[in-house]
Amino acid sequence: MVQKKEQVKTTETWYDILKSWSKDEIEQLNGILRVVETKKDTAKEDDHKKEESELEVFLLSDKNYTQFMKVLDRGGKIPAPFNSVKKDPDVNSKWAPKEEVASVGDYKIIQRFSPILEHLLSKHGDISTMSMLRPRVKMYIYNMLCESIYSMMNTKVVDITEDLLLEWWTTLRILQFAKFKIQFAFDRLKRVMQAYLGLRVKKEVDNGLDKIDKDILALKERRKRLIAAKSENSSLTEERLREASILKNWKAGTLFFYNYK
Repeated sequence: MVQKKEQVKTTETWYDILKSWSKDEIEQLNGILRVVETKKDTAKEDDHKKEESELEVFLLSDKNYTQFMKVLDRGGKIPAPFNSVKKDPDVNSKWAPKEEVASVGDYKIIQRFSPILEHLLSKHGDISTMSMLRPRVKMYIYNMLCESIYSMMNTKVVDITEDLLLEWWTTLRILQFAKFKIQFAFDRLKRVMQAYLGLRVKKEVDNGLDKIDKDILALKERRKRLIAAKSENSSLTEERLREASILKNWKAGTLFFYNYK
């Protein structure tokens, strides 16, 4: 009697999916990423960093939001899921984790992001309908969006850094160039940015005032010491001032040749 082998259920990972991509799919995704990279480089050329002395004016002016938007348009890191385009794709594991995937609607997504995609599709519908990208390229871009939202959901506003904002903003820009209907996400992220700038202004102002207060205290202490020193050495100080008033217009060597008292 031949014993039946137990069937082992294989688990598909995000890495496995990308390994199965065609050359056309890879080139289409890379084309979108290159466009965003080009736009990012242009924004860098147009940007002018502010001098440290202008920081206070920058933070307290109404222009700080506009200026910060220019900083965001410089962008963060662009994903590079494929090291090269060959018959068998060379997948970059940094951008293609070996995590299990789940099916949500017409898309496969990293499992821990699936509740996010379910919510997005339920509330906004398929935001990729205007995009002409291939289905699996859309799938990759959806994963990027859900990963950014996942990061936002696990980050308190008070803990946000400029690098994180750059990363999130760059992701939305990629979706924008891919013709996804993503304005709702920009609107929400802009609110987060306003809060970030508010906290940054408060921190800079508080730190600036604290430094000024310390400097004032140090100057007051120095003034006290000088007054005390002047009082303790008043007779000596008067003698020195008398000598100064007499000798100030003399040549320094005159006293070597003439007696003076």
